[in-house]
Amino acid sequence: MLQPVLKKKIELTKREVCDVCHGSGARAGTSPVTCPYCKGKGEVQQSQGFFTLRTTCPKCHGAGKMIESPCTKCSGSGRYPKKSIISIQVPPGVEDSTRLRLTGQGEPGENGAPPGDLYCDIHVKPHSIFKRQGDDVVCEVPVPFAQAALGCTIEVPTLTSNIIQVKIPRGTQNNEVVPIRGEGFPNLHGYGKGNLLVQVIVEVPTKMTSRQEELLREFAELEKKNVSPRQKKFFEKMKGLF
Repeated sequence: MLQPVLKKKIELTKREVCDVCHGSGARAGTSPVTCPYCKGKGEVQQSQGFFTLRTTCPKCHGAGKMIESPCTKCSGSGRYPKKSIISIQVPPGVEDSTRLRLTGQGEPGENGAPPGDLYCDIHVKPHSIFKRQGDDVVCEVPVPFAQAALGCTIEVPTLTSNIIQVKIPRGTQNNEVVPIRGEGFPNLHGYGKGNLLVQVIVEVPTKMTSRQEELLREFAELEKKNVSPRQKKFFEKMKGLF
């Protein structure tokens, strides 16, 4: 279930440099020409009294050049959308909403600049058994109340799909946790692994046979004669309220 490195393939559409005009945006056999409005400067200058304003050229939009005969494939943009499949490696122990950065997998830069980066947001699907708490993983395991009282050994699954034997101590209470060291998530920074936290859910029977009920009533009568320390303390506090 838990792999050292998870490889995931994603399909996306990004703008690639046009292989017909090689990014120039001009039709084959032609070249961009100097903008006649700004004389290739990419900006225009306007004077208003004592003030001089410089603004981006409205004709070439700051490029300093214009395309008179645009490329038929990219329509003069120098790029065109292309679907591609990228393989990403998801590190072990990654948490939900983690953002991975893939250097050089973004769109190509302007004027021959290198490609940018691709950012992938990781969304971890919830599991039917395990719940994550940092590097630890919680597994709720139902245990019959008699076994919790007497102590027992139960089978518990792990992240590596192995089944391990876990000893439940005598007198284990509801929601008590038995930690199993090193069976949690690997730390992203390489600081070992978290723990598997086996949370015991003590089950009280809702249906019993006549023999079970007879034994339970006998046990209840014995409990009346031997009040537990916790019960005794509660009764003492209750008496102090009146």
